[in-house]
Amino acid sequence: MLVKQPSVVSKNYLDYIKEQEMVEKEIWSSIEVKGLMVIDFGVGESTKKLVELGARVIAVDKDKEKLKRYSSLDLSLIQCDIVKLPFHTKIADLAVFYFTLHEIDPNLHKNAILSARKFSSKVMVVEPSPNGCPTYNLYASIWRRAMHSVNEFEDYKHASYWKRLIEDCGFKVIALKRVRQKVEIPFIMLKQLVHDTIKQWKNIGIKVKYIHEMENFLNYVKKRGMRWSDLSVIIGI
Repeated sequence: MLVKQPSVVSKNYLDYIKEQEMVEKEIWSSIEVKGLMVIDFGVGESTKKLVELGARVIAVDKDKEKLKRYSSLDLSLIQCDIVKLPFHTKIADLAVFYFTLHEIDPNLHKNAILSARKFSSKVMVVEPSPNGCPTYNLYASIWRRAMHSVNEFEDYKHASYWKRLIEDCGFKVIALKRVRQKVEIPFIMLKQLVHDTIKQWKNIGIKVKYIHEMENFLNYVKKRGMRWSDLSVIIGI
């Protein structure tokens, strides 16, 4: 998430930015994507990064407005459900699920990976761990319960779950990496994130009790701080 740099930059802020750059580098060092045809399931940070790294990208998302944000990039955009792709043969070298699968019904996870297998030779899954520091666990719990209240999902899983899922869909896992995140998130970023979250929740009809929980969380985390959980990177062929 882009956050305006504060006028007085703290050491914590600089350390956090440096670590996030290292995290991104560690994730994308897991596979060479230059020149590959890549299906990116769910537009976002990964979409822009794949283009920057020289991949030929097909971005798939059911949200038309999200797709529009990336229309200026050199890629193909397809609006559809990720388990109902309009392809009939293998067209890609790699399918990427970057922070995507936790936002869909876990009962559809296998369908999503099987769909990727039909159209791609390799798959890459990047997902946050369900467990982190106590404040992260509280944050994730509020998010999950709020999303479930409107029949949406925010369900994080352990790396072993993703590995087994990928193998059950016929891929061979060739890489499983844990990317650690140790630096505390600057409060100015958390404050903006919470405010943006509350705004989003109001737009999609999240109940007031969850909005109040998130508002109270901001006061809680101000005293205790928070780190993101570690990330899992799994690649199958």
